[in-house]
Amino acid sequence: MTEFSINTFLPALAAIQPATTHAGFCIALSGGSDSMVLLHVMAEVRMHNPQLQLRALHVDHQLQPQSAQWAEQCQQAASQLQIECEVLRVSVTDTHELGMEAAARAVRYAAFRSALRPGEILLTAHHADDQLETILLALIRGSGVDGLAAMPSCIRFAHGWHARPLLGFTHEALHDWAQARELRYISDPSNDDAHYDRNFLRQGVLPLLKTRWPSIARTASRSASHLAEAQTLLDDWTETDYLLASVEDALSVDALRELPAPRRHALLRFWLQRNGVLMPSTRVLHSLEHDMLQAAHDRVPCVQWQGAEVHRHRDLLYVEQPLSDWDTTLQLVWEWQQELVLPSELGCLSLFDSEKVQSHVTGIARMRLPEQLQVRFRDGGERIRLPGEKHHRALKKLLQESSVLPWWRECLPLIYAGDRLVAVADLWISHEFAARQGEPAVALVWQREQNITART
Repeated sequence: MTEFSINTFLPALAAIQPATTHAGFCIALSGGSDSMVLLHVMAEVRMHNPQLQLRALHVDHQLQPQSAQWAEQCQQAASQLQIECEVLRVSVTDTHELGMEAAARAVRYAAFRSALRPGEILLTAHHADDQLETILLALIRGSGVDGLAAMPSCIRFAHGWHARPLLGFTHEALHDWAQARELRYISDPSNDDAHYDRNFLRQGVLPLLKTRWPSIARTASRSASHLAEAQTLLDDWTETDYLLASVEDALSVDALRELPAPRRHALLRFWLQRNGVLMPSTRVLHSLEHDMLQAAHDRVPCVQWQGAEVHRHRDLLYVEQPLSDWDTTLQLVWEWQQELVLPSELGCLSLFDSEKVQSHVTGIARMRLPEQLQVRFRDGGERIRLPGEKHHRALKKLLQESSVLPWWRECLPLIYAGDRLVAVADLWISHEFAARQGEPAVALVWQREQNITART
């Protein structure tokens, strides 16, 4: 591997930068030796280019008693180099399902994602030994080409990019540079815990491998580069299949059936990744393929895994994040002059003066609304009389005719004044409460992330 210096780092930094212009660099500063090396070498880069925008982010996971002290040390180290350092404090959850390593990583990158500025490049201090660990872990987990390609040198991330300029250098080379400059860094005691997979490899496996194959980090990184190129070709091919098989963000069952199994598997993975959900295991992926392709046309199968669920409706597959702690018996009181946040990430309800929203939205008569409304969810048998119609209609029938996806029909917020149905989400208003010509009116808006209707 190459000796680390400012002269060897500059070409590595130039090689990983995206072709587009960017708004500067943001260093992920853990405080460990590798990230401290990255902080100091980037400060030297700025000496060559004083106009360079440079800052740092430290994520305090609050998992160790010393974490607040570590955050302060990182800010002090950055301040001495005249680099701004922001501390992001997070709480690590889902450790039971994901494990501590994965859970901490998930919240860390979520914090980076929200803090990164448009066009900015997030720099992390991953090096060649980290890459080797990633490849070995991918082998152990039975990963495919994408997993074995390990960590890319530069990828799109949030509103900018995520780059790893140290992948061409070993930890030993970085450590030598740090010692020569007497850099102070943090030693996290969790790094000594061999219970964690990476620590087990780092402490017991990699030293043994290096006694037999000293250049294994370099050769493994080369293999990862070859696999990354192969994955790029596969992605290009799969994207062509995706363009032919997709309907907006949904996927055609008929188009999937026409593909050979390897291309079908690749397309499913491509589609799931594009929708930003956690990739399922091979077993779950095969279950997904079987259940979705074999089900009768009128069935609505669902396959779930951590943080995702795939539904089939007629000829299309839909992938969504599952609703958390959903309770259809829930009833909410709504002081409608204020916004109402709905449970289980269902969004929020608001009533605005009708002139503040789109002209096509039917208004609700302000004078007929009590001070308090109630929000409930479907219990079955609901009926509503729409403006301009003489008879009540079954809500079940209206939902079917309007192509509301079956799994969303139980989640629609129904707005009541006492026992009288005022509106069904922002889809329909009852004739009784609809504003007539000249009446002061408010418009109901349901703000949500999800699209609840079938794609066509």
